[in-house]
Amino acid sequence: MPFSHPARTHPPLTVATGLLPFAAMLVIMTGCSVTPKPIPDALHIERSRTDVEKMYAAQQRVEGKITLSQATARAIRYNMDYRTRMMEQAWSLGQLDVANFDLLPKMTISAGYTDRSNAAFGYGFGQDGKVTTNPSASQERAVTTSKSGFSWSLLDFGLSYYRARQLADQALITEERRRKAMQNLMQDVRLSFWRAYVAQQLLPEMGRLLRELDRNAFRAKIILAQRLLTPLQIISYRRSLIDLEQQLANRATELAQSRVEFAQLINLPPDQTYELEAPSMEVAMRDFVGKVEVLDQLALENRPELREEGYRVRIAELEKTRMQLQAILPGISVDYSYNTSSNKYLLNGSWAAIGAEAAANLVKLFSLPAVNKSAQAQKQMDEARRMAQAAAVLAQIRIAVTRYDVLGTEYQYWQDAIEDDKRFLETLTASANVGVETELELIRAKAKLLSTRVGAGLAYANLEAAVGRIYHSVGLDVLPREMMRNDLVALTTELETRIQTWEQQNFSDRKPLALPAVSLAYANRVAPEVRAQIQKSIADIFKVANIDLRSDADLVLTTDVELSGEMGSKIMGRITGKLRNKDEQVIVEIEQHSTLTYPVNARQWSAMGEAVAMKVSEALNTRIRKPLPEAMRAD
Repeated sequence: MPFSHPARTHPPLTVATGLLPFAAMLVIMTGCSVTPKPIPDALHIERSRTDVEKMYAAQQRVEGKITLSQATARAIRYNMDYRTRMMEQAWSLGQLDVANFDLLPKMTISAGYTDRSNAAFGYGFGQDGKVTTNPSASQERAVTTSKSGFSWSLLDFGLSYYRARQLADQALITEERRRKAMQNLMQDVRLSFWRAYVAQQLLPEMGRLLRELDRNAFRAKIILAQRLLTPLQIISYRRSLIDLEQQLANRATELAQSRVEFAQLINLPPDQTYELEAPSMEVAMRDFVGKVEVLDQLALENRPELREEGYRVRIAELEKTRMQLQAILPGISVDYSYNTSSNKYLLNGSWAAIGAEAAANLVKLFSLPAVNKSAQAQKQMDEARRMAQAAAVLAQIRIAVTRYDVLGTEYQYWQDAIEDDKRFLETLTASANVGVETELELIRAKAKLLSTRVGAGLAYANLEAAVGRIYHSVGLDVLPREMMRNDLVALTTELETRIQTWEQQNFSDRKPLALPAVSLAYANRVAPEVRAQIQKSIADIFKVANIDLRSDADLVLTTDVELSGEMGSKIMGRITGKLRNKDEQVIVEIEQHSTLTYPVNARQWSAMGEAVAMKVSEALNTRIRKPLPEAMRAD
């Protein structure tokens, strides 16, 4: 029979009653609107003050001169960028700790309260379908409930497990990034230290020379006013002085900036003065003697980029294979809860509930081949990317070695230039001529020498940085992680010991060039007095070239003189020199032709001997000197 019930009764409604909840909500939303509220200037001022205090708090004061090892230790301990990397690693480990809790079952506790504006009466009907005439209710108007329990899902557990493993690999990636940051920091400190040391050595001299230039410019102004020289001369002189001032000022700016950059790297306050201590830059050159093949293997094992790539591959493998396969499998979940209710009409006001559920998305099963294909493509792409990075690392090692070799040659050229500029300045200083032109040349020579010294100093800084670049390209850690907690003195000592050990294994001091000794022998084609003249001229050239003449030398220079083709007062002379080793092999052969005036005097014989000696000396110097870097060879 159709269901019917007595007519419902409703309380009278008014417009105000219906709009009251909406008006209350409108008031609440209006009160919660957000407007821009700038931070007060007082808080900005306070923050800036506290930030400065925090930046340099808990730092050991600088006492005495700073060495390279001390600078590196201070940078590792106090550099702000590096400290940020360490905080990132701590944050990653914290994320992993949070993810481990996701592996546990979900335990929930809930409580609730409901209140109706009227009783929840209702009509029922019996088995015969008749609706009862008297309404009834089985729930109070106000009821409180509580529920506690836990639920566990196999699918959620699997996904959380793999997600935790990904976060663990991500934490290892941040560790590799910290290692890379430390290696970059050490490289930057090494270059900045030597540039700052060059500035410390040369900036005072540049200041004195600039004052001298100012005095000369003022003097030129007076000379121009008194018309002691022509206006063209004095204006040209002043313009030359200004050019020198500009060049020195540019160099001084570059060097002064390097001092500030170095202070920032080791986190010194900007207004703190410091002094660096380093060995003289005029030291013996060092040759790289390490084996590149050994460095290649170390780099492939230790470079942070390659290690990071390995962890990225594992993360991608979990994402593309394990987690996607896990999502395809059936999901099984188990729930258990304990419930209470304050409803007095319930026969049982508290009860326990348990349930289990299994569900599977059958459509996803058809995506399994596509998942496998995508995983295989991902694996191939990861392998190609890793191989590309490995090739780049090997290239970086060779670039670093080549750079060191080329910069060593460049520094030698700078040293030769300094010697020539010194001789030029000494010659001008000893000159007896005094005048504006001489003064200008003298001050130009001083400026040129100082500029050359600056160039040589920066070249040496680049050379030292090239040593660090080789170290950096290998990717070795100077210090194990646990040693970084040591105090600054212990950290400095350990750094110095490890760096010196590594450099001693891969670099050796370049031995000074030593030309071999030579003994002289002669063919019997000229008179003894001619041979004596030739011998004296050869001995004089060999002395300048630092070649010893010894009768027991392994190298023997045989000279043979031949005169032919008489032409009036002119004859043709030929002198041949053959340098043989102890095995009688000719290693250098020289032939010199000359037109001689008859009668041939001692000066002509000496000139022929000098020509042979010069060519033999050049040949020996070419054979023993350090060859040019491979990148600079033409053959």
